[in-house]
Amino acid sequence: MAPQLIFGTATFGMDKTEFQDPESVNAVLEALQEMGIQRLDSGARYPPKSPGRSEQLIGETKTLSGHFTVDTKVYTDAQTDGSGDLTREAVEASINASLKRLQRPEGVNVLYAHRADPSTPLEEQIEAFNQQIAQGRCKAWGVSNVPVDVLEEILRICNEKGWQKPSCYQGDYNLATRGMETKLLPLLRAHGMSFNAFRALAAGFLTGKTVSNQVAGTRFADDNPLGKALQKMFGSDTLIAALKKFNTEATSHNLTPVEVAIRWIVYHSALSDQDGVLLGASRLEQIHGTVAMIRKGPLPENMLKGTEEFWLAVKDSRGDII
Repeated sequence: MAPQLIFGTATFGMDKTEFQDPESVNAVLEALQEMGIQRLDSGARYPPKSPGRSEQLIGETKTLSGHFTVDTKVYTDAQTDGSGDLTREAVEASINASLKRLQRPEGVNVLYAHRADPSTPLEEQIEAFNQQIAQGRCKAWGVSNVPVDVLEEILRICNEKGWQKPSCYQGDYNLATRGMETKLLPLLRAHGMSFNAFRALAAGFLTGKTVSNQVAGTRFADDNPLGKALQKMFGSDTLIAALKKFNTEATSHNLTPVEVAIRWIVYHSALSDQDGVLLGASRLEQIHGTVAMIRKGPLPENMLKGTEEFWLAVKDSRGDII
């Protein structure tokens, strides 16, 4: 069976998106309901230039969003290395503020550590999340952007102390970023953890617009809040050359690169029905388009060879990215 579809709300309230007010967010939620998507993923630092506004918009549409399962993340400041993010006090303050913005005194589904905290003892971090579960502020906890060795230590401590383990890992996974398949995914499977994939379209890189310099209005544009970071993340000559070849292959099968990418991760990747795929969008029409492509089902066999050739071309330079 295919992984669950989850809608990522990082673009709620973000510059250059349609989702700026409760009316526009309600339109998204109505569309998601019609598509059968009932889970939202948010975070205290979303969107980057207006932290908390994403959660606030979900709260302001509580009449409708109240029917959705909501996950969120502990606040992190991207200008730091994450130190101090996951102290007991920081976790407590973050979830309290999130629940107020979300207007969910009943708590959220999963509370994530947005990234590793290199300075706070892991035992304190784990206990902080377990305390939030015990107090009913979340049903479970998860981790995101955490190195494999750190996760291994977290799981060891949980076993030793009898504490509740993280239930899921949220990480980067797409045709151009498959490092999680090597060490991380086997570790998750061994501990009954799910994997929720973000950047399924590599932040739009896999649309092919970047290699043809059609970045105006996309997240790769210089005036986008994420533009410079994404250009650096997906700007290597090897990757761009591989994508050009992949684009040609997809076109020869009367498919677009973005359709191949989204159908691949849902039907042909290492994910199973215990996992999830986060869908992102800056416009309502993008959500409709993405789901319509997914509903076409698995890719034709002759296109799957092209997806594997693409990964083999970039694996040496991107195989360690999770």
